This record gives sequence, C-alpha cells and structure tokens, in this order.
Amino acid sequence: MSPNAKKNTIYSLVLLGLVLIVYLYRNVTGNPSSSEDIARQKGLITWNGEFMDQAYLFLFYPEKPNLKDKLDSLLTYQEQLYLMESPRSELYQLNRQDSLPQPSKELLSLLKLATQDASSSENTWDPSSGILYQGWTFSSSLAAIKDSANIPALLENVGMNKFILSDTIIQKSKSESKVDFSDYGKAIALTQVVRLLEKEGVQNYFLQLGRHTVAKGVNERKELWKHKTQYPDSLGKAQEGLIALQTKAVATAGNFTQSYPQDSIRKAWVLDPRTGYPLSHGLLQTTVFANDPKAAAILSESLLVRGWQEAIRIDSARKDVEMVLVYYKKGKGLTTYSSPELKSFLSFPIQ
Repeated sequence: MSPNAKKNTIYSLVLLGLVLIVYLYRNVTGNPSSSEDIARQKGLITWNGEFMDQAYLFLFYPEKPNLKDKLDSLLTYQEQLYLMESPRSELYQLNRQDSLPQPSKELLSLLKLATQDASSSENTWDPSSGILYQGWTFSSSLAAIKDSANIPALLENVGMNKFILSDTIIQKSKSESKVDFSDYGKAIALTQVVRLLEKEGVQNYFLQLGRHTVAKGVNERKELWKHKTQYPDSLGKAQEGLIALQTKAVATAGNFTQSYPQDSIRKAWVLDPRTGYPLSHGLLQTTVFANDPKAAAILSESLLVRGWQEAIRIDSARKDVEMVLVYYKKGKGLTTYSSPELKSFLSFPIQ
C-alpha cells in the first residue's frame, strides 16, 4: 500500500469513528427515551465489523430474516478476491510472478474491469501506481526523491496494459508490475452489499467502509442520513461538518491537512501515475458524490490528480456527480468549492 493510501486509510478510520460517535451521542442526549423508542419501533439495525482490515458501520431498517448470515457470506467471498498478503491468493501470486496460469474467471473479470476504469479516467487513476511511492518521501516542508531512486524506471512498471490477459494465462510485460485492489475492492464490495440489501427489500440504509459511504432513504427519524467530513475554516484550520446524503455514494481522496509548500501554493502528498512526479497544482482534497461507490472512489482520486480547475470544469459538464473540493490558490490561500446543487445539503459555509 502506498504512503498516500495509508494516510487515506487512517483518515477514513477517523471519519468512521466520528460518524459512530456522533450517532451514539445523538441517541444518548437530548431526549434519550424518545430516541431509543424511535429506533426500536423502526427496527434500526447497527452492524460493525472489519473488511480487509478496515472497519465498517452499517445502519439500516427494517430487519430482515437471515440477512446477517447472507451479509457475512458475501463479505467473506469478496474479501478473498482482493487479498494480497496470503500466499493462497491469486493476487499475491500474480504480484510475485511473471505470469499466472489458469487464472480464475473472477480475477480476469476484475483485471478487465480495472483496465477499463483506468482507461476511462485517462490513467489519472491506476491501481498499479503504488510502486511510484517507493521513490519519494513527503513531509510538511517538501517532496523529495529518495537517494538512488530512478523515477522513469519505476514508471515503466505502471499501467494496466502491463497485464496481458487471456482465458488460460495472465502475463506481465514488466516483472515488477503489481496491482493493489485494497481500496478498489472495498468500493466494489460496498456496491455488492447495496445490491444485497435492495434484493432483500431494504430501502433505508447508511453504509460506511473506510473512505467509502453510500446511503439511501432516511434514518429512523425520517431525516436524510448524514456524512461527516472535514473542511477548513477561514483560518485554514480543520473543522467537522455534515453533508446530508440523498441516495448517493460518496468518497473522499486526499487530506487538506497533509501538504507541503512550493511555488507559492501548497501541494498534496500525491503522485501523478502518468508521470511519477508530485502534482503541480494546489488541489488537496476531493469529496465526490456519485451514483455508486466505485464511481465515487475512482473519480475522487482521478480529480485529485487532474487538479481543481479541471475538477470544476467536469462538475459543470456532468449532471451525475457533485463534489466538494479543498484547494490552495495563489493569492487567495486555502479555498473550498462546492457544486451549486450540493450547498443546501452542507452544514458548513463555503468560504
């Protein structure tokens, strides 16, 4: 896992914890008995667990018979597809070998899907780009190439086109090429959970797994579900805010508190998978709302690479997504942008 991915994981865990704390706090303050009665009457179900070493929180109602067993079975199956540290895993073997004979249909489908998604993003999202972070170190003061690191040589291993697929064998054109589906797999798994709930007739749910969230309907209070996020105040300090979710998936990439100064702006601890070098613009954090978790996950990372100007252009051109951006602009400092149609769902002001 790349350093940036690890930081995003930590950031996601913090947000997940905050969501749970806020939810529990809301139900033990104010009018506790009334809150508990509403939750009990509506049959609100709360499930906590781990998926690929990442905590999840699932809230939904009403309860359905045998749904817990079906969910556990689904998550167990999904987890096996994306594991990379077990020698029995196909991804483990693929990342350590020049070829993988007799691959499963599931792995082939996954690689084909990832290749299509990388191409659609114009390679601004690429699950094989983690190797690039071996050549860099980031701090609050700078981004520096590590001693003896050869960035062009590392870049030669990046690209889903390095994996040549057939029904009988997967071959790599570069032996050092590796894929990391830990984040990608979480988004896909969350989509599968949504399909299961929909099949079971559950129409009101809030699902959070790492940096990925999806919600539909309303909570037990007949209010839209709330997603917790961080935003900068007028002094640039991190504050907590809420975003109401109206049948949307949401994912956040980057962290505006993790940056370094260069060229009169602040830049993110993120590399461009197309060049192997740090981003040249000031976009630090993207929160993207889309129709499904995978779309939100990929676009949030893709926009972080493309930059805030391109992100705003895409926001104006597409009606199927909304976004909140935090970026550093020359002469203005830390700036927050929100899609116009999203502003009424935010609990915090846009500076």
